[in-house]
Amino acid sequence: MSEIKPVLAYRFYVRILNDGKETSMHAQHISGLSYSLNVTEFDSTGGVKMMPTDVTYGNLILKRAILEEAIPMGYSTSELMNKLEVQQIDMAIHLLNNEGKYVRSWNIGSAYTINWSTSDFDTNSNDVVLETIEFKYKTLREVS
Repeated sequence: MSEIKPVLAYRFYVRILNDGKETSMHAQHISGLSYSLNVTEFDSTGGVKMMPTDVTYGNLILKRAILEEAIPMGYSTSELMNKLEVQQIDMAIHLLNNEGKYVRSWNIGSAYTINWSTSDFDTNSNDVVLETIEFKYKTLREVS
């Protein structure tokens, strides 16, 4: 019988594909990788039936440290938001084991930025300044 090894949450990385160019993005925290199946219930002669209607995806939230030397994501979030443009990108999130090998990956299609913010600036703190980038996305597929 093989040993059961749970995967720890701190080993992951993010890839971004934009206009045929691939970049990796450092991130400290990722949340919102989720989907829900919406169903409609209706009465039929055989009783109550449920019919799937669509899938709703959560908003993907990435938090990362602001570095002295900026590492580009492959596009400028502030430039797009100030122009009121939506630029869709494809992303992949890779979860790694202790040896750095892929355990699971999720492909995220047609993602676009909907919110950007920073953590508080505080003269009484030694915390690292984080930026938070929130994305909506149209597709999510788990890849083993």
